[in-house]
Amino acid sequence: MHLYPYIFKRRSTRRFDMTPLRESQLHDIRAFAQTMVPLYPAIRVEYRIDSSVRNILPVKAPHNFIISSEAKEGYLENVGFLYQQMDLYLSSLGLGSCWLGMAKPTEALNTDLEFVIVLAFGKPKENPHRNLAEFNRKPLDEIAVGMDPRLDAARLAPSASNTQNWHFVCADGKIHAYQKLLSPLKAKFYDEFNRLDVGIALCHLYFATMEQGKDFIFTNEGVPALEGYRAIGTVV
Repeated sequence: MHLYPYIFKRRSTRRFDMTPLRESQLHDIRAFAQTMVPLYPAIRVEYRIDSSVRNILPVKAPHNFIISSEAKEGYLENVGFLYQQMDLYLSSLGLGSCWLGMAKPTEALNTDLEFVIVLAFGKPKENPHRNLAEFNRKPLDEIAVGMDPRLDAARLAPSASNTQNWHFVCADGKIHAYQKLLSPLKAKFYDEFNRLDVGIALCHLYFATMEQGKDFIFTNEGVPALEGYRAIGTVV
């Protein structure tokens, strides 16, 4: 499945047709979930698909990935990296999806893992795709130092409230990824979401790297410190 082109056309869907998908479609979606590549293979992640969630925002979908994970270092980035692959896959099927940061499961989860986030999906009532000019994103010179063509894909990643709180430094063919540190008040609400967002941006870097015919190699060791930012990792 060639998902790279959908980075440049996906749109978050907030209006869904509540008709459930066919079981054959759900089977294919579950099958794709088994092929998703983790950022941190040692971190255990689980999901279940529910028809409803508790959400204070007026977004309802017929299906919802309820995602849980071991709470280890890098687990939020890992969840973002994993399920942005699903987001792009759903877009490739002409389906809509939306990250729901304020949603919660309606029932207790039968797992020892920590609930992380919901990814809603289903048939969209609106076009799930858009033109490149419709993206509201910061220019590269605001989010990066140095140039690497793969950053065009990372720049278009979705983020909580469109905060785009990632930062990249390009040096010696490597891309160092960071999360901008926030004030204590903002961090209380956005810090965990922004770590997940950086994982989503890294997923876009993964596909951009593969598009160049290169292997995607990521490490969270030896990342140069940068004042005002949390070091996330390096893409070689």
